[in-house]
Amino acid sequence: MRNTLLSGTACAALCLVSFSGAARSATLDDVMARLDKIEKENAELRAKVRSLSAAKPVAAAPAPAPAVTDPSKFKGNPVLHAGVATSPAPKPGGMTIGGIPVKAGPLGPLIDNTTVTLYGSIDISGDVFNPSVYDQGTKFGVASNISSFGIRVRHNLAPYGWDGMAVVAQIESQVDFASAPTERAAFGTRDSFVGMEGPWGSIKAGKTDTPYKKSTAAMDPFTRTLGDYNSIMGNTGGDNRAEFDWRMNHAIWYESPIFNGFQLSALISPGQNEARDNSDYAYGDLFQCNGASARGSGSNFPNTGGALAGNIGGNGCTDGSFGNAYSASLTYKNGPFSAIAAFELHEQVNRHGDDGLEPALAGTPAFAPVFLADGSQVLTGTHNEWAAKVGGGYHFNDGLGDLQLNAYYEWIRREVTPAEQPFNERSRDAVFASATQKIGMWALSASYAHAFKSPGNPAMLSVNDPALAPLATLQGNLFSNDASQYAIGARYYFSDWASWYIVGSQLNQGPGAHYCLGASGHGYQVCSRDQFNNTIGGATIRAATTGMTFNF
Repeated sequence: MRNTLLSGTACAALCLVSFSGAARSATLDDVMARLDKIEKENAELRAKVRSLSAAKPVAAAPAPAPAVTDPSKFKGNPVLHAGVATSPAPKPGGMTIGGIPVKAGPLGPLIDNTTVTLYGSIDISGDVFNPSVYDQGTKFGVASNISSFGIRVRHNLAPYGWDGMAVVAQIESQVDFASAPTERAAFGTRDSFVGMEGPWGSIKAGKTDTPYKKSTAAMDPFTRTLGDYNSIMGNTGGDNRAEFDWRMNHAIWYESPIFNGFQLSALISPGQNEARDNSDYAYGDLFQCNGASARGSGSNFPNTGGALAGNIGGNGCTDGSFGNAYSASLTYKNGPFSAIAAFELHEQVNRHGDDGLEPALAGTPAFAPVFLADGSQVLTGTHNEWAAKVGGGYHFNDGLGDLQLNAYYEWIRREVTPAEQPFNERSRDAVFASATQKIGMWALSASYAHAFKSPGNPAMLSVNDPALAPLATLQGNLFSNDASQYAIGARYYFSDWASWYIVGSQLNQGPGAHYCLGASGHGYQVCSRDQFNNTIGGATIRAATTGMTFNF
């Protein structure tokens, strides 16, 4: 009777997932964390069943209970989140695999060793925004804000003699609900990998958000929206790409176990670039520059910046393409207090797209250097870029409900020569702070980000202030490129999985700054650019967005 109950418990634990005790979440990262916890609990349950069955052999294993098909029989969320795939069951009686004895008890055939989980996040919003550039006026939009779908697989190796170990894999893709899909929504475009997990941590290979990015991701209450902090944070020179808040291709990374509240993560990504100045595509990446998203800024797709005119192939990766990259973070959590420290290095970042010294097409002049009105030549070169940040958070109940406070400081540097310093917009400091107050089913949030002035700035082709327009072709460091972003919003939770939100955001910029709202995470960016795709400095950009999020 005892083994019968254990068998039924094991089967039920693997076939059904209950979400009645799940913490309320608005992000896919929270969903993934809960699924990880459930998978580990299932692994512990398997181990207990094996140990009990070994102590008291069972003559015959009972048949598994029939599957529940009536949604009303499920408690909590009626979606069946985890499915169990059939994997080769270890056979008792001295069988070995690769010379290793199989540790399978009488209940072994009832416990499948591979768990497959389907998950996703749907986030669609309606937006109203004003780029504040000449006569562009107020515009409306509908965005699918990095909605995604994924498959996670965990293969337990304990029955094969590897106690506490498992093979893990994931395939995740962007889903363009509101826009026409391109290669950006191809299968496996988001975090996708295979790896090993054990008591010592996990090591994985594929593509993933860097440890630098993950270390502060939970601090931003407006992720995916037009209030996303990547308008400034992790963003070296403004525009529509946050180079240090990135998903790294062809990477290998390690994640340690949590020890006394501390966890270490470290990643390395080979540049895989045959060009010494990293102006070519990385091996294995066709028509895609390193350090750029598909068809995004710096990708060498036409009109994305740095691309060679009339060409989408070879040696045109001159707008932020880099070689080897390294990223690491150390996080700490103890009760209501959390702290982070992170560092990331990009080797030999090619910025010739700013100075016109990129390789030219056959039959055209070798170079097209940029000279300013005062006769000086713009120089940016190919140099290392790095970023570092430290910060923390505190969580407590203030009588109204749970209150979460977060803040961190960030340094970004480009290691240039003294002659290039007047044109160095890639070195700057920034600060970010956010607060989220929960009251019942509501979460009220506010955030602030500020980028300090950089040492220099490449030439601005135009500025948004007509009084400064005659000076636009002089050295860019005549104009301050500091910027401040303000965001405020509210989210209402219908359940742990479905919520509605409304967010307002404003970006105030110095006359030499050209940051964007929605630089990453939103379905599109709102930038100060003219009809020729040239940046316009000093625009004040405003936006409001409302939408729904459904995680499953």
